[in-house]
Amino acid sequence: MSVAPFDFDVSTTDWVVRNRAEPWTSMWQMVTVLGDTLTLTLVVIGVFVLAWLAGRIDLSVLIVVGSLLGWALMVLLKHLFARERPPVAERLIDIGGLSFPSGHAMLSTVILGLATVICYRIYPWLRAHPAVLVLPPLVVVAIGLSRVYLGVHWFSDVIVGWSVGLGWLAVCLVAHAQIVRRLAQRRSGTKTTPVRADA
Repeated sequence: MSVAPFDFDVSTTDWVVRNRAEPWTSMWQMVTVLGDTLTLTLVVIGVFVLAWLAGRIDLSVLIVVGSLLGWALMVLLKHLFARERPPVAERLIDIGGLSFPSGHAMLSTVILGLATVICYRIYPWLRAHPAVLVLPPLVVVAIGLSRVYLGVHWFSDVIVGWSVGLGWLAVCLVAHAQIVRRLAQRRSGTKTTPVRADA
């Protein structure tokens, strides 16, 4: 099925196009790079290595598997909804493909979210300075807004990207916690042992 843009999508894009100006255009072009495939891949690799060196192999697996499955979910949703991007004339960067949801918004939410949680768990300094944790969400918001400013996504693409990204982030964290708990129970032998009837 093909999902058309909503009225507020069109009005938002029209307003943005009318009000574009420097130095905002250059700034948003730099911001959007933070959500590119190469940048997010480097984040995944970096966090994978940091978690591995910290002896948390489970967290290394979490960042890789969570990111790859999140990417697959994003591709599936794009083909399922098959929404076209805003008109080419509105775009400030050359890009093709489908629009809904925004891959930049969704994957930056998933990957930066996982990276933040993992670094929080392995570095005591972050736990002692929780104010720093506000930075990744601000980066995620900025990445999403950059896609609207540059005319490559409708605003609802970005909103849904953020929402699905948060949902998938929650699924990854819950699944990881459950798997780690069950493995710990198995190693410690705390699983319930059936009582024999003749005991």
